[in-house]
Amino acid sequence: MGARIDDDVLLAALQLADSAFPSGAYTLSHGLETLIEDGVVRDVADIGRCLRANLLHRAAPGDLAALVTAHRAADPEVDLATILAIDHRLAATKLAAEDRDGSRRVGGRLVVEAARLASSPALDGFAEAIAMGSTPGTAAVAFGVAANALGIPRRAAAIAAGNALAAAFLSAAVRLGRLGHGDLQRLLRAAAPTITRAVDVAETTDWRALRPSAPGFDIAIARHETATGRLFAS
Repeated sequence: MGARIDDDVLLAALQLADSAFPSGAYTLSHGLETLIEDGVVRDVADIGRCLRANLLHRAAPGDLAALVTAHRAADPEVDLATILAIDHRLAATKLAAEDRDGSRRVGGRLVVEAARLASSPALDGFAEAIAMGSTPGTAAVAFGVAANALGIPRRAAAIAAGNALAAAFLSAAVRLGRLGHGDLQRLLRAAAPTITRAVDVAETTDWRALRPSAPGFDIAIARHETATGRLFAS
């Protein structure tokens, strides 16, 4: 048996990562829409492989690593300068404009909505920096700072964010007609070891060495910008 998670902490993590949380995170397909349109992703097995690549090669050394280190910098003594540096570094790793813009849009909303629920020097300082235009306000950094303000421990926050990413990715596949709800749940359950592995990698990644590397996704997101018809924002 693992350590018991405090009920309030669990509920806070579920709320922050839920699709009903109004951050707009579930409007992104992370390039999946283009990959399906191009015929690169055809079936359930393809979607499972794409999800694994997204978690291990993009999220683990990128968004999740930034989330973990931003959470760490928010507590116990706030290091706002480091949080902002992490935010700028993460934004710089997002090669496609839609990826950068989507992350900023989600991050900005996440901070605003989280501030309705909790307050902390890190969250307030980060929100002010976003409002002043002095930092991009990426979604992962916003999630880490907001989770800290809500009292969610660092690893629990990263696990929740990884699960939310997987659920959003698979939900996009359902809306794009390539996955049924039963397969979504099966793939999400099967992704649990990959999510925890991604968090393990994130916890040992220095924010100064963020290196998400999945060129196929970057190209797909970049090509999505000029698509004639789009269901998702990326």
